[in-house]
Amino acid sequence: MEWNDNVYELWMLLNVAMLNQAVWFAACAFLIWVGFRFTNNIYNASTTPMLAKVLTTAFCLSVAMFTLNTFMQVGSTVQGIGEAFSLLADTGVELSSGAQNIVSRVGSAMVLPVQWVFIVSVVVMQLAQIWMKKS
Repeated sequence: MEWNDNVYELWMLLNVAMLNQAVWFAACAFLIWVGFRFTNNIYNASTTPMLAKVLTTAFCLSVAMFTLNTFMQVGSTVQGIGEAFSLLADTGVELSSGAQNIVSRVGSAMVLPVQWVFIVSVVVMQLAQIWMKKS
């Protein structure tokens, strides 16, 4: 396989995008933890005002949407890079097996099922602590 600047630049673009998304996910993980702190305090305090429960619910749901958006951005980036690799392959550029793997995933779901399970389980656990009474 011969050296191709375009392929190299696409790999570097994917690398930078994934580093950026890792920072976003770290921020989302921190906010999920903050949400669990809020919900745990609500669960342990029987006198929590309704406004606090509603605002905490809004916070937890917005963090879930931020996290879902981060997952979708990763999927979208991989899709775009895969399409660019595909266009290069159409011009006769030889792709590595890694690039071919990315090309083969073009058109697949941007958010994986395990990511949906993660987000839904976090939201359910948080909302259960907010709205269920302590037994």
